[in-house]
Amino acid sequence: MSAVTSNCIQTSPAQDMLGIAGNLPRITVCGVGKTSNTCGGESIYKGLIAESQRQNIPVAIEPAKCGCSGKCNNGPYVSLPHLGLFYHKVKDVHISLIIKETIGNKKILFPILCVNSLQTIRGDLIWDKVSGCIMTMEPTVCMVQIAEYLIKFHANESCGKCTPCRLGIQRLIELISGVASGKSPGNALMQMETLIRLTDQAAYCAFAGKVSKIILAIISNFKEEFETHIKEKQCRLGVCKF
Repeated sequence: MSAVTSNCIQTSPAQDMLGIAGNLPRITVCGVGKTSNTCGGESIYKGLIAESQRQNIPVAIEPAKCGCSGKCNNGPYVSLPHLGLFYHKVKDVHISLIIKETIGNKKILFPILCVNSLQTIRGDLIWDKVSGCIMTMEPTVCMVQIAEYLIKFHANESCGKCTPCRLGIQRLIELISGVASGKSPGNALMQMETLIRLTDQAAYCAFAGKVSKIILAIISNFKEEFETHIKEKQCRLGVCKF
């Protein structure tokens, strides 16, 4: 059951998949529950809940699916899936405006609107290259599938000039696709991590490093999802088809 307080409904990813949040506008907040959080995500999360109750504006608020140290300079990030946008560097002063203007009146707060380079590839992702933070707009996406999408996209951008990048990316595609289809070897994670580091170190230009770092961030922050695919041959979110 959802924990319902006034017009604010806090939902889990599993509950959201079942449609408990209904057609309510939604907010997800990064860094919730992280003990090392210094970006203030927990405070923003609680503040949004309290403010939605105060203003009596119905909204579903939940922790974001996010992998980070909780210490990035651009956080906390807030996503609004029903509008397809992210806010960044959200402070306490923005809380009432998010509830009143963005949720209540569907107005965009441009001073905190996040335009991330990765969004030209996937509009539902945030990738902070400096801190290594990666956040999805929807908690129900499978990170194995996200990794597969990103590595295949970048493979088409590679010039193919150097062997480590050309063959390294191709081998990563084979390994990640194998994980997504339930056909990967038991040591697939170790192979991917080793291959990523070698590709980054041996490639001719910075492109391989750019590609490998985001894949490594996904693997590092969402290792449990990969291990479930590899060891149990299942996708707990029901996204990947075996």
